[in-house]
Amino acid sequence: MARDPHFDDEMAALLADQARAAGQTPEQYIHDTVLARLLRTPAGPTEAGRRVRDPNRLRSVWRTGLLDSPRAPVFERAVSITVESLRVPSAAIVLVDRDRVFYLGAIGLAPAFADSREASLEDSLAAQVIESGAGSWVVHDAASDARIATHPAVVGGAVGSYLAHPLRDADDRAVGALTAWHACPHTWTAGEQRTMDDLTWVVRGLIFGEHVLG
Repeated sequence: MARDPHFDDEMAALLADQARAAGQTPEQYIHDTVLARLLRTPAGPTEAGRRVRDPNRLRSVWRTGLLDSPRAPVFERAVSITVESLRVPSAAIVLVDRDRVFYLGAIGLAPAFADSREASLEDSLAAQVIESGAGSWVVHDAASDARIATHPAVVGGAVGSYLAHPLRDADDRAVGALTAWHACPHTWTAGEQRTMDDLTWVVRGLIFGEHVLG
């Protein structure tokens, strides 16, 4: 990498570390970062990025064989149990594809999404969860959370609080998420978060089989 005279040794080392973590050369990392910045919209975090469109992750999604699958009672029941266990009005099991999300099961979606069983990445909070790489999202007050405060679902009043856990396969690749939400702010208790852990474990078994459960 050609040395930029405005970079000192510490900054150059930091850039090299960030690029290495992303699996890129420093030049590629700078290019992608600048491009993402230039293309960012006001709802920038919802845009598909490196994690959502990672080819290995997408192959894991496609290998489930569940994209565009018919409604399955087992997933619809799993969503019902999530709603009942967490005492929430809305929950969904979401697969995140390259340019859209697909709902294996859902309660409380807007009619357009419920009927089609899919949504664009821009309309999906689950896509942001996958892109973030986080182990879980616990959002007590969505309007005050910088990650999603400008998201259409939050601005429109559909989501006031949000809880989500990625659904990871045996290779630790997140193919989607189990999500739950209230239309108003809600403080997710430690007990509710543990229940979500257990429900995620069950849903992972339904999608991938018992071999992924440890």
